Amino acid sequence: MEVGLIILLFVSNALALDCLYNHRIKTTGALLILNLCLTVALAYQFKQMEKIVYILLGLIGVIVLFFGVRFYIKKKKEAPIIIEDADRIIEEKEEK
Repeated sequence: MEVGLIILLFVSNALALDCLYNHRIKTTGALLILNLCLTVALAYQFKQMEKIVYILLGLIGVIVLFFGVRFYIKKKKEAPIIIEDADRIIEEKEEK
């Protein structure tokens, strides 16, 4: 069973590269999804799913942390800058 999965994975990867080279993007995407499914099936055959889940959870945590830090920095840069003279200038323009 494992040998068949490895052969299918190899063939699917080769077809995905061929489709990518020939600019068939939708077919390439479908084959890449098939590759992911075959990889999970292969890992399940080797009882590696627990390790894969921990790795995926770690990666998700890193991604969430990265975007959280980016959001925090962006929010911090957008903090309002208070200029007291700006109100006086606006009021003077309205009076004229």
